[in-house]
Amino acid sequence: MSQKVRIERAWRRITEWLGENAPRHVEAINPGIDEGLLDMAEEEMATAIPDELRVWLLLNNGSTAKDVLDGHVYKTHQDASFLPGNRVFFDLCQIIHTYRDLLVPGTEWQPRWIPFAQDSDASYGYFLDAGTDSDQAPVMYFAEASLPKFAFPSLADFLEATADALEARAGIRAAGNRVLYAPAVESGILRWEYAGLAP
Repeated sequence: MSQKVRIERAWRRITEWLGENAPRHVEAINPGIDEGLLDMAEEEMATAIPDELRVWLLLNNGSTAKDVLDGHVYKTHQDASFLPGNRVFFDLCQIIHTYRDLLVPGTEWQPRWIPFAQDSDASYGYFLDAGTDSDQAPVMYFAEASLPKFAFPSLADFLEATADALEARAGIRAAGNRVLYAPAVESGILRWEYAGLAP
C-alpha cells in the first residue's frame, strides 16, 4: 500500500474518532491547502516539502482554524492540540515560520528537516527528515538543547500509530522512548496523559 493511501486512511480514522469523541478538535482543523501554495512554500524555504507531508496538507492544512486572525496566528487555542504529546498540527504558515526560526546560524538544525507538529508553548515536537536516502522521510522528535531522536519510520507510521491508540484507548510511544501516553477525553477535549512505561 502506498504512503499516500496509508496517510489518507489513517487521517480519516483520526478525524472520524475525533468527530465522535472530541468534536471541538475537528472544528479546529483547516481545510486542505492548494498545491500551488505548497510549491510557493518550497521556493520560499529553498527546500522540498516531503511528498507525504504534501499529501497530509492537501487533506487538511493544520489544526489552527481557531487560532488565526487576518492570516496570522494570534493565540494557540486548546482545541488545536490533539496529536500525541498534546501537540499542534502545523499549518503551512507555521511550518515556514518555525522552519525559519530553527534554521539559524549557530544551531544544529538542517535544511532538510521540516517541522510539522509542536507543543503550543515550547520547542518540542516532530519533524520529517527529508535528507535521508530512504524513499520515505522518518519522523524525528526534537526538543530544546538535545539532539533529535528517531521516532517513527514514516509519517504514515506516525498517523497509523495515533489512530490505533485513539481507537483502542491505548498507549502510544515513539521508538526508543519507553514512556507511554494514552488518550483521555474530558469535556470534549482530548488530552494525552502519562500511562506508564513500556517493557
